[in-house]
Amino acid sequence: MLLHIPGPVLEIEAKATRPSLWKYRYPLFVMAMIGILVFYQLAVVLLLRKSSEHSNSPFFGTKIMNPYKNWNGSMGEKISLHTHSNEVWFTPERHTIQEIKSEYTKEGFSNIAVTDYGQVSQTEDPFYIRGMEWGQNVKKRHILAIGIQKAFYDYFPIYASRENLNWVMDRMKKLGGYVILPHPKLFDSYSKEEMSALVGFQAVEVYSPFGDDAKILDTLLSSGKNVHCMASDDLHYFPETVVQKFDQPFWKDWIQTIGGQRGRKGESFLRYIVTNDGVKDQTAVMQSLQTGSFYCVKKFFQGALDPMVPQIQVNDKNQIQVTSKERYLEIRFIGQKGEILQVSPDTSSATYQMLESDPYVRVELIALTGSILSNAIFRTN
Repeated sequence: MLLHIPGPVLEIEAKATRPSLWKYRYPLFVMAMIGILVFYQLAVVLLLRKSSEHSNSPFFGTKIMNPYKNWNGSMGEKISLHTHSNEVWFTPERHTIQEIKSEYTKEGFSNIAVTDYGQVSQTEDPFYIRGMEWGQNVKKRHILAIGIQKAFYDYFPIYASRENLNWVMDRMKKLGGYVILPHPKLFDSYSKEEMSALVGFQAVEVYSPFGDDAKILDTLLSSGKNVHCMASDDLHYFPETVVQKFDQPFWKDWIQTIGGQRGRKGESFLRYIVTNDGVKDQTAVMQSLQTGSFYCVKKFFQGALDPMVPQIQVNDKNQIQVTSKERYLEIRFIGQKGEILQVSPDTSSATYQMLESDPYVRVELIALTGSILSNAIFRTN
């Protein structure tokens, strides 16, 4: 029998086990989502672009283009082109299209455009202008498209370069839209330098509840961009005196109260465009927008009488003749870089001799109850 002699006991080191990544699953998931979002944003920023093709040359030529040559009235049609309704799923507390139409009709408006966020509102009512407001970014770099046939997704929820915005505006125009840069002074969403570098937009909101600045027009016109003025309420909510008349459900009253939307003074009915007499359906309004045959109006206070828009003609001597049934406090003729070329006070008519050195002239009228802007009368070949 063999004897078993115990030897020394050897301690074997325990194998080092690698820690499981499972407990880090939530941070890893968040990091993966952020990575996907960053990759997506970089991809669309690089792929969905349109380069600037603007030459930045001033207007020139011997022919004078007057967008008001066929104008035939002093009152025209009041049109509101920037309103928001409850048609979008995340804005159920807003007003219905019928409520908006009804209140604007009571104030003498001939038509409105419903420009909800990210969608073209479609209801059974055919008698309003279709549109949409594009843009989800926090800087409020939004874009309006009036008359657009269908909406499309915002591919740039975080960041969009100038070339990306050019691509968006180009696509809007291909879908039949008239393109407007809204509220440029809100959070300084569009600087004058940036607007000068962008191409594709046809108008800019110089009269807006978020800042009135007609000089923006001169910056753009002086760089050779034939863009139009735009005036709008950017309606989100009516004032309390109007909302109290609505027969709306209790939950909407509750949400409006919690959200601080009740009790506001409101900016409705103060800023709008005026088209020629009879120009009020979508097709006719779109034609006027494309040619610039409309005025931009800002009333000084609610309940005031509407200021009358003028008649503007250019005669064979290249004289710009302004006539109206209303006597204005001032009629101003404004030219390149915002230079005030002539001021005619306390009158219902004025004439300015357009010089060869004037690439464009626009007219600004100050009435007792509001101000009126014309689009540019400019030189062309």
